[in-house]
Amino acid sequence: MLLPRHPAGQKRVNLLALLAGVLCCVLAALPGTARAQGAEAEFATLVADSLFIDGGNRLIAEGNVEALFGEARLRARRVIYDRATGQIQIEGPLVLHEGRDVLILADQADLSDDLQRGLIRSARVVFDEQLQIAAGSVERLDGRFTEMDNVIASSCEVCANRRTPLWEIRARRVVHDDAEQQVYFEGAQFRLFGLPIAYIPRLRVPDPRLERATGVLSPRLSLDTGHGLGLRAPYFIVLGTNRDLTLTPFVGVEGTKALQMRYRQAFATGNLELGGLIARDTIRPGSLRGFAQARGEFALGQDYRLRFNLIQPGDRAVLEDYDIGGPLLTSDVTIDRIDRDARLRVQALQFRSLRLADNNATLPNRVGQAVIERRMGVPGLGGVAGYRLEAHLLRRDETLRTAQPESVPGLGAVTRPRKQARLSLDLDWRRDAVLPAGVLGAVGVHLGLDHFRLSESGGDFPTRHTRMTPGLLAELRWPLVRQAPSGATHLIEPVAQVIWRPTHDTPLPYEGSRMPELDEGNLFTFDRFASRETREQGLRANLGLSWTRQDPDGWSGTLSVGRILRARDQGQFSGANPLAGARSDWLVAGTLETAGGLTLGQRVLVESDLSVQRAALELDWSSDRASVSTSYTRILADPFEDRDANVSEWRFEGSRRINDQWAANVGWRYDTALGQAAQANLGLSYENECLRMGLEIDRRFASASSRSSRTRFGLNVDILGIGGNPSQARRACSEM
Repeated sequence: MLLPRHPAGQKRVNLLALLAGVLCCVLAALPGTARAQGAEAEFATLVADSLFIDGGNRLIAEGNVEALFGEARLRARRVIYDRATGQIQIEGPLVLHEGRDVLILADQADLSDDLQRGLIRSARVVFDEQLQIAAGSVERLDGRFTEMDNVIASSCEVCANRRTPLWEIRARRVVHDDAEQQVYFEGAQFRLFGLPIAYIPRLRVPDPRLERATGVLSPRLSLDTGHGLGLRAPYFIVLGTNRDLTLTPFVGVEGTKALQMRYRQAFATGNLELGGLIARDTIRPGSLRGFAQARGEFALGQDYRLRFNLIQPGDRAVLEDYDIGGPLLTSDVTIDRIDRDARLRVQALQFRSLRLADNNATLPNRVGQAVIERRMGVPGLGGVAGYRLEAHLLRRDETLRTAQPESVPGLGAVTRPRKQARLSLDLDWRRDAVLPAGVLGAVGVHLGLDHFRLSESGGDFPTRHTRMTPGLLAELRWPLVRQAPSGATHLIEPVAQVIWRPTHDTPLPYEGSRMPELDEGNLFTFDRFASRETREQGLRANLGLSWTRQDPDGWSGTLSVGRILRARDQGQFSGANPLAGARSDWLVAGTLETAGGLTLGQRVLVESDLSVQRAALELDWSSDRASVSTSYTRILADPFEDRDANVSEWRFEGSRRINDQWAANVGWRYDTALGQAAQANLGLSYENECLRMGLEIDRRFASASSRSSRTRFGLNVDILGIGGNPSQARRACSEM
């Protein structure tokens, strides 16, 4: 209910027919309101300083007139309704709120009561608090179309000290189709900073309430060493409520002619996306280049999901040349189901390397895998038991003869088979208990069964082999908690874990990751290999000590130290690996988090002589207006891991919001071992209520996937406030 401004003279009247007609006529004459002829209002309310009937046919409301009808709200100086002529006169300034989507401001309006015709003078229409259309007159032709003359349209703020908007569209005539939510301009002129830039005889743009509409998207300019100056102009096509197609032509002055495509469709159970590229350029003259990609996700019922991501490039460099992907590609089709105590996954994968030194014919790039896992309680015995059943198949196109001897069994100078199949079953049981003095104890049993079938490898490996690997585990933890007088809480926890497994002498090919790691996540575990093709053997003790501090001021820190001691060296790890030998390297890891947004993490692997084998340091900090992320990595050479030289790299990424409109970002990767940069980028962006611009410079130096360096310059401009493309920034006139 509206409170009266002048209690002595203000009147409030409920009109079920007459005033409802007034409001319906007003709403029908404005953009964004389409009502059927003859529609009757359920309820209308009129509030004014004075209200009287003149001559029996005219209703006159004067002084601070406010009318409510549904979600619409009208404010005006004077409203006159003539029942004899069916005319309504509204004297302004008048303001009409049509829900949250449309706001009308005008000087005067003359409307009919048949809900079809009306004229509004000196009007300004605001769609969704974004696009503003100022017109000399607005005429409602019927229940669907609204015609405007002498129009200026923009989504930029216009202030007293700067009356020229950043961009505007001036047109002789504009027609708004409320049913299709489209705005048609005739004789349109696009202006930037008040200067005419382009003349367009006919222009169609969606109104801001329409989220999807066929039309040209914001173009993007680029400048790089491969294509020269180039232009991308995406064209979006609506094929239905659940389908669309985007075509992106790309033309470069160096001779590049390309077309990128993306098709999307949403289903009741999932979504599908198809994409690709066809191109001719001077990077590879005389040949047609491109790639194809398909990805999607669907629910199959009973909590099963189907996910796939398939990509096939025409050559090694096409994705990098067109800024689409990296040097390593993985295609997969996966069906899985995951619940609280069980997991099932069936996967088909294809790996493809775009690095110049890799030969995809000898890589095990086609893999099939099926895994079933489950855990459960054990009645009577207690503890938790589980099983894992895995079927694994891989294939390479050509056999591979390793070039140099290596110290790890199964990975020396041998012939790798083209095909390999493995069936593995893991059974495990573990029970935890609280011992006297607060000590936590645990015992566990593990049994691994593996069956291998290999194609011919010249006698280097058996064609069939079955292996059984039992294991025993015993563990003690002693958590010690202390609270300091300052309120800080300290937790110190020493851990000792002993694991036994038998030794196997039969060498088998290992196709898993060649980089077994030692970190906080796998210090206490049966296996540190990525695949069941080999299992960690022998008697060993995993020892560790952790300290955690929680401070009431909002910061916390952790520190972990650990090492692995073996009864004897099993020779399963290369000599340069931190896990090699009877005694592994020392693991030292820690984190620090503060209430001010600073996060620091470090992991160092130190040999017995205190020399650093591997180191990783990462620092992240963020605030409301800035963020920094930097890391340093150092790894010593290891031919077993295909790393013939030391690797040392510094990475940095930073962003800064200069003010409410301007923001900048910078980043680089620097190879400290070689003393040269690997990649550098710089970006600058601007956004206000009606325009978004982005400028980016990216420099990539020669790498394993590219023989030459490359520089790319990109510029994109988005006009905001049209077609469901809102701005996140709002500017007040005092800021201009």
